[in-house]
Amino acid sequence: MIKPLLNLFVPLFLALVLAGCVSGYKEFYKQAQGVAPEVIAARRATPPPAIPIVVRAQPADPKVILDAYAKRGYIMIGNSMFNSGRPESDDSAILQAQAVGADLVLILNPRYTGSVTSSIPITTPTTSTSYSTGTATAYGPGGPVTAYGSGTTTTYGTTTNYVPFTTHRSDYGAVYFVRQRFGLGTFNRDLNDTERQELQTNKGAVVRLVVDGTPAFNADLLVGDVVTAIDGIAIANAQAFTEHLRERRGKQVSLSIVRRGQRIEKAIQLDP
Repeated sequence: MIKPLLNLFVPLFLALVLAGCVSGYKEFYKQAQGVAPEVIAARRATPPPAIPIVVRAQPADPKVILDAYAKRGYIMIGNSMFNSGRPESDDSAILQAQAVGADLVLILNPRYTGSVTSSIPITTPTTSTSYSTGTATAYGPGGPVTAYGSGTTTTYGTTTNYVPFTTHRSDYGAVYFVRQRFGLGTFNRDLNDTERQELQTNKGAVVRLVVDGTPAFNADLLVGDVVTAIDGIAIANAQAFTEHLRERRGKQVSLSIVRRGQRIEKAIQLDP
């Protein structure tokens, strides 16, 4: 009798435990560095949608993923990466995307990582009752007398059974993006040692990526271009270039560029 009850109880117990757990997409959400909510609000191209764009993909190199979406104008605002032994629904990732104001959520397909076997102790009450009867005969002057009697004894206790179960674990992940406004539309980096030797300078910013449809894209700035000056002011590094662009949003600027050893001047109207 006990075993069938346990077979019914264990799945119900696990279902109740899982139902009471917080979504992993919410519990393990991590905000990207430097993109606090007020920063996101200032940079985003449009207000957050009621329902974000949902994309599903296989896990891949994070840099490749971020660059692919940056080229389309999306920047990461956070991610949820975790390992779980319970099914995690896409709906939970979408709800988290709505909570953080994402324009797009990339849900990574779960990747199985192994199984873990454990057991649940189930304690049930036990009761045992014994019955006894007896007779006794006494002899006296008046003849023999026989007495009859009966009784019951009840013992209370518990029994613990260990029920095995197996949990199948998987890696889950989601990346949350917003579409950003760009004045110029490039992602830049500092010069490496080889480039410094070739240009004979430590100063400048290298175009690492060009965002589609931006002023940089339309002006034919190319990956690998080295920006040496803006409006005649020498560029110290990528950070300085970003700061100069921020100060000139909405204005026309003149960029001095070195492309494969050739010096080029480009006049570009920045977006506000």
